[in-house]
Amino acid sequence: MGYDPPAMWRRSSRPLLIVSIAVSLVLGSVAFLFNSSVGLSNSVAVGAVGAAPRVAPPVDNQNHLYVLDGWGGVHPVGASPQLATTTMWPNKDIAYSLALFPDASGGYVLDGWGGLHPVGLAPAADSHVSWPNWIGAREVVMAPWSSTIAPDGYLLDADGGIHPFGGAPPVTGNTVWPGEGIARALVLTSNSTPSAVAGYTLDGFGGVHPFGGARAVFGAAHWDTDIARGLVLLDGGGGLLVSGYTLDYSGGIHAFGAAPAVTPSAQWPGQDMADSMVAWTRAPASSPGGWVLDRHGDIHPWGSAPSLAPSQTWATWDIARGLAGGGSGGGSTERLILDASPLNDGWGAYYNQRDTRWAAASVGSATYPVWKIGCLLSDLAMVYSHFGFGSTTPATIAAHTEWFNPSGAIFNSALRVPGHSTSIVMNPDPSWIAAQVSAGHPVIVGMNLPKGTTHFVVLTGRNGASDYWTNDPWEQNAMHVTFSGDWFTRGPVYEAIVFI
Repeated sequence: MGYDPPAMWRRSSRPLLIVSIAVSLVLGSVAFLFNSSVGLSNSVAVGAVGAAPRVAPPVDNQNHLYVLDGWGGVHPVGASPQLATTTMWPNKDIAYSLALFPDASGGYVLDGWGGLHPVGLAPAADSHVSWPNWIGAREVVMAPWSSTIAPDGYLLDADGGIHPFGGAPPVTGNTVWPGEGIARALVLTSNSTPSAVAGYTLDGFGGVHPFGGARAVFGAAHWDTDIARGLVLLDGGGGLLVSGYTLDYSGGIHAFGAAPAVTPSAQWPGQDMADSMVAWTRAPASSPGGWVLDRHGDIHPWGSAPSLAPSQTWATWDIARGLAGGGSGGGSTERLILDASPLNDGWGAYYNQRDTRWAAASVGSATYPVWKIGCLLSDLAMVYSHFGFGSTTPATIAAHTEWFNPSGAIFNSALRVPGHSTSIVMNPDPSWIAAQVSAGHPVIVGMNLPKGTTHFVVLTGRNGASDYWTNDPWEQNAMHVTFSGDWFTRGPVYEAIVFI
């Protein structure tokens, strides 16, 4: 079962199960580690791993619950104390998952390349894997015995590979999907020990797959499309069935095994809004509960769990990435298609090519949609708005079939705004661009990106002597952001289009 894609680097000589990567931009996942304690609904050992010694149950996570944002911020929920973080990415949505020790004293943020970044009292840790050219990591979970002195855990990759770190042993028997990028969640059983680890992975279609000798799951919901987002386990009470819940992307919570049905407090029919899911560690055995995180950062109780207030939310911004409490972890990635985000100021309107209002529209007569090749036409719509043409949007420009060739490339003759002149310069001198922007002229620049593609943004003003304010039609809400910085969407400028 070993396959070692060139995109992944080994950072250790220890044996690992390595799988290939397929980037999937619309994801969500969650994991919860359950421990045995009389009277707690999360007290279960569902894996057939023998008479493993018990560990202390996790803390009451209603007072130790945190939201991770895509830039690496960790935000307390309710009365949870603040946790210190060690890494931030202020221009990159790359923080994908957060997991905490059972005592909630610390844990790790996982970035999309496989790096682990300490939170709270956690020491430095190495995942021993890296995807420098792909976004291959999906979720991090901590082992039930983990602590600040034993920071053991596992990293789930996009294709189902499970990679141990710290002193955690390798796992066996896990399902993998080479090249499919369909893994959504990882959960360990509470009776897992350093000598016997068991658990489950969740795929995007709802399949729950045991590993390490864990018993099979029956009755889990299945879908024909990729909409599964989260997984938690409940106390089986010594019965025959492994019980728990899966979360779908619209907020539906689906029982399996002998778990009782629960009613979500929030649902979004047909929308990809539910981000991740955590079970309440102190819920009554007969009345499970927990919380669901939506993509804007709001926290929604389910079952018997109390309502809790988040300390940070982001209206109309898909930037909440994971919900984690003591002994649990969760994570997700950004959606491909974004909520409508009508932003404007005195300069003009901001338009994102992935905005749901026009993302799926065809560019001219081409078969390609705006979200995929519409950066330049979205920039042009922003320039139109700057000159007072407020009704012009990416949708109206894309509808002009005569402005595009059959592949969706826009003709130079279409790069015109009524009443204004246009100049197109290939390989422009930086001083020429600076002079045009300083004169108050909007400039669209085309860049060659490291991955071999191109991207266009609008320069809206100067930001000091050597930088610009920029409207980027790909990054979320990227209105008047800096041109410089560690962005995915920057590269050498090969073309400039100035409007006077």
